Amino acid sequence: MVALSRGGAAGVAAGAAVLGGLLLFATAAPTSLVDAPAYEIDESLAGEVTSGTTPALSPFYDVADWQPGPPGTLVRAEPIDGAPDGMRLFRILYQSTDLQGNAIPVTGLYAVPAGDPPPGGFPLVGFGHGTTGIGQACGMSQAPLDDDTPSRSNFVPHIEPLVEQGWAVVASDYSGMGAPGPASYLVGPLEGRGILDTMRAVQSPAPEIGSVAIDTSKMGVYGKSQGGEAVLSAMELAPTYAPDLDIAGGVSLAPGFTPALQGVLDAVASNPTSTSQNMFVLLIARSYAENYPQYTNLDEILSDVGKEKMAILDQYCGGDLADRVVDVPLSELLNTPVASGLVTALGEAMPGSTPLKMPAIIVQGLEDTTILPQFTHAQVMSRCALGDTVFYVRYPFDDHPSLNYQARLNQPSVIDWMEARWADEPAPDNCANQLLGTTNLAAGVGR
Repeated sequence: MVALSRGGAAGVAAGAAVLGGLLLFATAAPTSLVDAPAYEIDESLAGEVTSGTTPALSPFYDVADWQPGPPGTLVRAEPIDGAPDGMRLFRILYQSTDLQGNAIPVTGLYAVPAGDPPPGGFPLVGFGHGTTGIGQACGMSQAPLDDDTPSRSNFVPHIEPLVEQGWAVVASDYSGMGAPGPASYLVGPLEGRGILDTMRAVQSPAPEIGSVAIDTSKMGVYGKSQGGEAVLSAMELAPTYAPDLDIAGGVSLAPGFTPALQGVLDAVASNPTSTSQNMFVLLIARSYAENYPQYTNLDEILSDVGKEKMAILDQYCGGDLADRVVDVPLSELLNTPVASGLVTALGEAMPGSTPLKMPAIIVQGLEDTTILPQFTHAQVMSRCALGDTVFYVRYPFDDHPSLNYQARLNQPSVIDWMEARWADEPAPDNCANQLLGTTNLAAGVGR
């Protein structure tokens, strides 16, 4: 047996893990690819999906008078003026729970069509938003109509078109991102609770949210990036945490899955460059140290340079935050090897170990450099191995932003997929052929 130094062993582990991810990626059936060019985002929209401005926090988010209550209870709401034609917008404050089961206040955005509902009410979708930060000003409800804000960057490509489709959409800000609470970044069980409890909070008509009728037989979840991971977590939690919700299925676009593999995380932590990943790892460090103190803490996860960045996370959001943490290489922010307690916590918090009771469609662009396609493929493989009903779709030329539009507007459309679930049509599943089989809806192309 050849003895390796600690550093040498870590390098071998990292190389093996990366190679394993590439091999997993190669096993994806070619027929899960859709023969389509990259979606070209209209220039008029490009300026509306930036997030370089951190909005001011309004008095709505002051919870000094808040009292604990049952999860999913609507506490208060206020209308948001200036909504686009054909819709109404509300900020909501509702009850949820932390990982210990304690009541916490959480806020969110509720968007509904302005017209009369169809017989039975509007379908309801719980939306999971992508990465915007963890500060109180970083949620969906703060400034969805203001240009260059994190909430606007999710409202335009996701929430607005879903409401135009005739759906009511409720978007959790997530814990701590409106009302004060534990940081929630990629902490699946906490994000999932936030999504499920938003849906509970608005499913019954109430005057403060427009007395809107909801068809509780037509519910779903829909998320992108961080939100793609969050909705998968919500789907895992729903049967036990919120069995009262009849969720027909979930849409997960480029889910922010972080594999709990020591070698992979060590390879990421050793990155000698400065990228958008800087913000992601700082948000993970803060959130996991707060929610899993039995496993890890900031001293174990972060270097002194990394810990100096912690105060910034409370003050800034979106691109405004990302720009303030790219001044050093990623490798100078994290201790390496990555704290084993963080790996343990990620294994507990990431979705992929609990079977889903409802079908999912998971969509990934192969030119995505924000969410690595290999990680999404690993999540799909886990889901298929659990026996889940999964429809996996890959677009060969789309990146992280263009997938927002491609997944809705091209075939197979996630909109059509969700509508079919509400129509009680059998859900497509391409796990059958060696876990990832074929589909008549996705034409195979070479790559």
